[in-house]
Parts: sequence; C-alpha cells; structure tokens
Amino acid sequence: MVSKRSYGQYCGLARALDVVSGRWSLLIVRELLEGPARYGRLQAGLPGISTNLLSDRLRELEESGVIRREL
Repeated sequence: MVSKRSYGQYCGLARALDVVSGRWSLLIVRELLEGPARYGRLQAGLPGISTNLLSDRLRELEESGVIRREL
C-alpha cells in the first residue's frame, strides 16, 4: 500500500520512499534486518508503537513486497 502522500515519480528510489516513508516503517525493517522475528519481538524492539499501528505497517510492507510473512 502506497502512502496517501506520494512522490508521484516513476523511478525506483521514489517508489521505495513511497513504500517505507510511513511512520515506523523503516524502524520495522531495521528490526527485521537481523532475521525473521515474531510479532512479540518486533513489538518489544519498538517501544512506543501501538499494536494496531504495528499490524498496519506490517501488512503494508507485506503488500508492497518489502517483507514476507512465513507461517
């Protein structure tokens, strides 16, 4: 899901910024750079993020192809 505010450009960098520019998105990606993480570990590593916002951001990042959920 692309944020409502978009750069409206068709280059890769602008598209990447559209995808990860949401609040907390880059911090979530940072947490996942270490490897797969359960929801609880992500929440513990991001003090201050609400459960609803974490769920929303994870869903947006998954829909954009930035992350992949494994069951």
